[in-house]
Amino acid sequence: MQKLYALVILALLWPLAAEAVTITVRGEGNASCNAWTREHAARSNRQRDQDSWILGYVNAAASMLEIPTVEDVSAPFHNADLITWIDDYCSAHPDDPVIRAADALMRDLARRALESN
Repeated sequence: MQKLYALVILALLWPLAAEAVTITVRGEGNASCNAWTREHAARSNRQRDQDSWILGYVNAAASMLEIPTVEDVSAPFHNADLITWIDDYCSAHPDDPVIRAADALMRDLARRALESN
């Protein structure tokens, strides 16, 4: 039964081109990964805004996930771990928007949570 839940959760998290929905991305999620990397390298004031945006996104997305026996997929990680994950993603995908990095992070957290069950 847990494997069925896992498949359902991953299916919900995986973007489906046939059922794509257009949303308005607000704030730092609309910026490019290149901008993320540049601001973090410079340790600019914008870095704090970017980090706050990601952490808020993680909180919101995690609260909407329903994985049996997992209360919060982000709980095992420190804020710095989540930011480092985004750093790595953005370094590898500089042209992607930050929202895509955030979505990939949430899919990874959900996958890890399911594997640990």
